[in-house]
Amino acid sequence: MPGSDQRKAGLLIGSALLLIVVTLYWAPITQPASFYDYADNHQRLGINNFTNVMSNLPFAVVGLLGIRLLSQIPSRQADQVIEPEISSAYFLFFQALLATSLGSAFYHLSPDPFGLMLDRIPISLAFVNLYCIVLSEYISPRLGQRLLFPLNVYGLLAVVYWYLMTTTQGDAADLSAYILIQLLPIVHLPLILMLYKERRPGSRYYLAALVTYGFAKIAELQDTGIFMLTEGWISGHSIKHLLAALAGWWIYRLLQLRTAKR
Repeated sequence: MPGSDQRKAGLLIGSALLLIVVTLYWAPITQPASFYDYADNHQRLGINNFTNVMSNLPFAVVGLLGIRLLSQIPSRQADQVIEPEISSAYFLFFQALLATSLGSAFYHLSPDPFGLMLDRIPISLAFVNLYCIVLSEYISPRLGQRLLFPLNVYGLLAVVYWYLMTTTQGDAADLSAYILIQLLPIVHLPLILMLYKERRPGSRYYLAALVTYGFAKIAELQDTGIFMLTEGWISGHSIKHLLAALAGWWIYRLLQLRTAKR
């Protein structure tokens, strides 16, 4: 491996180890007791927390569009659009978005730890599969393939572990393992986009997805403030759903454009 490649790999490995150390240092990371108290809890059309429930529909739309697009790519031309060695990761990403719409809608009907587990599992899987996709497209398809299964298992178990801990510890249950799932891609993906050359067009769309998701997290943190600013029309959490779905749409749009250029 050339020296420059060694330095790039060293930076990624070093930053991953640093994130793990920092996460372990701050553990246990817990969620506040007020976590389930969302600003908008209005019932409409007989549906509890109507806007927070219905704002999950775009996840289903993007997920279904992505699954349909991938299903229509001829196998002989697939390598122009996706990395064939990890084709399952692309499907899993959009399937996770579809599952997010169902899990999050179920959770918001009556927020509790079990529903939150069903919400967080597909979110975790969407993150790890997108991470493996970018690793494969920019660094090595073999690397993405080798990490695909263990990271999906980790993403699932991290959330299940948190839920099991809530049965005995309540709000004191440790979220560290789940938080790491989001931190690693959020830190690594922009580094990969900067350090490695793209072998297929896509950098600006991956970057757009990351930036959009960043705004989604900001909206989530400003749930009540946005709800008051819009005079009760929409809350920050509902906007978070819409922006997170838009982040997924950027990935769909990327694959759509690649398909059009075949």
